[in-house]
Amino acid sequence: MGGFVILFSAGKGWSPADAQAARALAHEGVLTVGVDTGHYAANLAATGQACRHLDGDAEAISHQLERQLKSSRYFAPIVVGAGQGGTLALHVLAQAPANTIAGAVALDAEGTLDKRFEPCAPDPTVSRGSVLPGFVETGVTTQTAIKASQQAERSAVKEGADSPGFHYGKNVTSLMAPLLAKRPRVFRGTTTRADQLVALIGPHLLSQTGGEQDVSDLPLIELPAAHPKGMVAIIMSGDGGWRDLDKTIGEEFQKDGVSVIGWDSLRYFWSEKTPEQVSRDLSRVLRVYGARWHADSFALIGYSFGADVMPFAYNRLPASLRDRIAIVSLLGFANAADFQVRVTGWLGLPASAKALPARPEVDRMPAGVIQCFYGEDEDDTLCPALAPTREVVRTPGGHHFGRGYGVMEDQILAGWEKRIRGENAVVVHTGSTP
Repeated sequence: MGGFVILFSAGKGWSPADAQAARALAHEGVLTVGVDTGHYAANLAATGQACRHLDGDAEAISHQLERQLKSSRYFAPIVVGAGQGGTLALHVLAQAPANTIAGAVALDAEGTLDKRFEPCAPDPTVSRGSVLPGFVETGVTTQTAIKASQQAERSAVKEGADSPGFHYGKNVTSLMAPLLAKRPRVFRGTTTRADQLVALIGPHLLSQTGGEQDVSDLPLIELPAAHPKGMVAIIMSGDGGWRDLDKTIGEEFQKDGVSVIGWDSLRYFWSEKTPEQVSRDLSRVLRVYGARWHADSFALIGYSFGADVMPFAYNRLPASLRDRIAIVSLLGFANAADFQVRVTGWLGLPASAKALPARPEVDRMPAGVIQCFYGEDEDDTLCPALAPTREVVRTPGGHHFGRGYGVMEDQILAGWEKRIRGENAVVVHTGSTP
């Protein structure tokens, strides 16, 4: 089983299109439960209660059926719907505590939720570090449906942000921005509702063939955010291993709601790799944690040795994975890349005779995706040559950037969020402030 879905119908009744969507999801290995949205609303209205615990209903269904069917692992439910069903799915997620509803998928959502649903306010005793505690995917079948879809999403976001239990470090506006900046996916009229919903849900499911891919052979360090917001950073360390700069920046990201996968270059590149092998392994990591952590957006971050190899890995990824990477941040980026850790690297000597030139790989990448940091005292870095067509950041100090790691994390995160919003981030920064 690749997941558990509660599929709300598009309106009153359970239509052939709803049934076709349920069958398509089941074909993908998803246990799917269909709910007649109109009938559900009528039943709730008949109870006479002042408000409804919609998230509790969804969670109870998943507990009961997954236990009944003897699932080998528990899948938090994904709530899915079209039309009024999509609007309902967004509000179920908005009402839920963290780690109960995996996410919401809405296709052609209506702008207003049926008043018969009247969600109860989220529990004020439960801390909510994210305005919507799960992933969100929205789609429309016409350009004219975008406004209603965005209205439904904003209403759900406001419901989550207004929760008395929502009190987390940064202001609500900054936490809402990446979510609201993501426009609905526009589908062509030739595709069916079933195909559209499968396309929206697919990245968040485990593979039906063999389950989740195995990444246990890779030296990875997991830093899941306590209050995730759909952003996952893959940080490839320098040749000294997962320590100091890379570890510190990863922990700062985790505090800011970004889940992190640390990649220990010392252990991984102890034996020589090829660019193709690194890219295949990176592809595995992106697929596994994209599904496991429901990532909406990825950042690839490399320091020193890890920065040098990152463009090679990025360029060889499938297009479907490259499209999910908003930023590639290169810290202490050199002119050439070795694919094996060498003693000469630890001594600060030039790259080996087997090193590959980095500039051709950078030139193959979209300029807007690149962010390059260098210390003003560094003399072996490619970053200055990338200006002005890529974002280049000059910091005080040398290869350790004056140890201003917290400031660097803020700059990377700001550049990442700009790219998610579609803003132009190609600018040269000098000093230690963005």
